[in-house]
Parts: sequence; C-alpha cells; structure tokens
Amino acid sequence: MEDSVVVDTAPEAAQPILQEIFAYLETDVAANANRIDQQKSLLFESLQTLARLGLFQLAPPTAAGGLGCSCHTLWHLGLKLGEASGALAFLSQQHQTALSIILEHPDSPVAHTYLGDLMAGKLLIGVGFSHLRHHHEDLKALPTTEGYTLTGTIPWLSGFQHMTMVVVAAELPDGQVLFALLPLINAQQSSGGILHLTLPLPLAAVPSTQTVQAEVIDWLVPPEDVVGIAGADWIEQRDNRQILKGTAAPLGCARASLQVLGTVPEAAELLSGFQDQWQALYTTIQQELTQVNPTYHAQLRSAAVHLAVRAAQAAIITTGGSALLLNHTVQRLYREAMLYMVTGLNSHLRHALLATLLAEEPH
Repeated sequence: MEDSVVVDTAPEAAQPILQEIFAYLETDVAANANRIDQQKSLLFESLQTLARLGLFQLAPPTAAGGLGCSCHTLWHLGLKLGEASGALAFLSQQHQTALSIILEHPDSPVAHTYLGDLMAGKLLIGVGFSHLRHHHEDLKALPTTEGYTLTGTIPWLSGFQHMTMVVVAAELPDGQVLFALLPLINAQQSSGGILHLTLPLPLAAVPSTQTVQAEVIDWLVPPEDVVGIAGADWIEQRDNRQILKGTAAPLGCARASLQVLGTVPEAAELLSGFQDQWQALYTTIQQELTQVNPTYHAQLRSAAVHLAVRAAQAAIITTGGSALLLNHTVQRLYREAMLYMVTGLNSHLRHALLATLLAEEPH
C-alpha cells in the first residue's frame, strides 16, 4: 500500500497529520538516522516533533478524543517509522503503549488528569511491563490503607531523560496486575519509599533511547497514581492480540536495507529475490491484521524479523569493510534487526524464531 493510499483511507482529520509525519520521516529523520541512533538530544528533538505533528492522536478512539485510525493505517505508520529510524520507532512506541494501557482504564484518576496531554504529546511517558512475560515476581504490589506499596526491580525502562513518568506493572497478591504511574527519576518519598535508577545501559542497539533498570523499595502509590488493575492473564491476552503489530518495524528495517542493496548493480538478482519475499510477507500480514491467531502470527513475525536480519546482512556484505563503522547506515540497520529478535519476546515468538533458525540449518 503506497503512502498516498494510507493517507486517503485514514479518517479525514488524520490525513494532514499523516502527510506531515510521512514527509518528516522521509526527509529530516531518514537523513539523520545514524546520528539519532547515537545522540539522545537528536532523538528527543525528533520525538518532540512527532508529538507536535500529532502522532499520538492517531490511535486513540474518537470517544476518547483521538482520531481512531484503523489497525492498517497504524501498521503502515509503524512501517515508516521503522524504515526511517529504529530508535525513534522504539521510543515513540513506548509512549503509545503506555497511552494504550491508560486508555484501557478511562475512568482512572490518571486518565482524567493526563489523557489529553498524553494524546497531544505535551507529556511523554514510558512503560515497564516486560517482566510479566518471564518473572512476575520482579515487582510486587501490596494494598495498603493509603494505596499500594511497590517493592522489587524493573529490568527495562526506556526513555530516561526523554520521558517524565512511566506506567509500570506489578503483581498483586491475588495474581492480578496493578498498573501505576511512577516518576522516571531517582526519587525518595517522605514516607521512606525509594526509586533508584541505574545509569543508562550500554546497549548495542538504539542506545540513544536511554534504557535503565530500577530498584523500587516500599514506594507508595497513592490513589491518584493508580492507572488500573487487570487480570493475571493480561500480558498473554495483549500479546495474542498484538503480536502482528510488531511486524511493522522489522519490515521497515528490511526495506531500508534493501534500499542500500539497490545501489549495488551486481546485487540486482539478490535484491529481486528479497523484494519478492518482502512483498509476499507484507501481503499476508495485511490479510491477517484484524485476526487473532497467536501461533501463526508468531511465525509471520519471525519471518519479518529474519528478513530484516538477512537483508541487513546482505547490505553489509555488499558494502564491505566500512560497514563495521559504528556510524554506518548498514551497521545501524543490522543492530536494529537484532533488537527485533528480543522485542516482545514471549513463548510463541521465541519458539517461532528458533524454529525458523532450525529450518534454515544446512542438511
């Protein structure tokens, strides 16, 4: 689907926003993607620009004050973001994910206080719930007469010095999940609660996103900072519904690598084969976007990730030794492809990724 078709099929109020965002990504962001990947100030400026252009108004439903774009429109937006800059795609997704969780609890004090500013991009927030997929016990919440007390660790919080707050998930004694709003800074409460963040982790991919870990000690969450409570199976249900959403950025990354490959005349045959694979996968994903089929969708996402990896490898090989330079485009694309191997890695996706590797083994 061409950009013009994506724009024309979106709600009328969203069309000028999409046009501006697509133009900004194709010009300013794509031209500076290598610097955005390494420099947090440039990433912050790009994120702020997308917020001003209206990026975060597109997904929320009209009933909540958003523009209610379809899943197909939002998927193509994710594709364009992933093609232009993996760091910007990843960090903007943190805010959108936190916003989507708050929208699941529209009557909460947090929604009433912050929802308008979050959709307008006047306030940027991160999210921390990946531990629910593997270690529910990392962060515990206990009900108290004053709200909830959080204790434990949060292993992955992206957006330090980009975001002001973060929505975190903690397991309650009955197995349900509490979502709470915390500041994304080192802080100590008068009641004795402590929130301690590490220095930004030295990530190989998208380092400018400023990812930290957090230690939480007896942190009091008052009622006004409670986003809501979800069932114990929230993360499984969410992953099942949204696993295909995660194919957009890898396919964008793959397309960016294929653009590099297209500048090498002797790689024409290889490029043609990759383009056929890309188009076939794209077409299948478009047909499946409104369906829920976690096992099959994990296979499609695995195919998208592996295509991003192989396309980046091809771009590296045809580029030669200069591809080892940290600030080279194909080096960045290869590291972004690696990021997609571990993003949203639940059991369905891990199995599919490993199965694809086994299928590719020589016999």
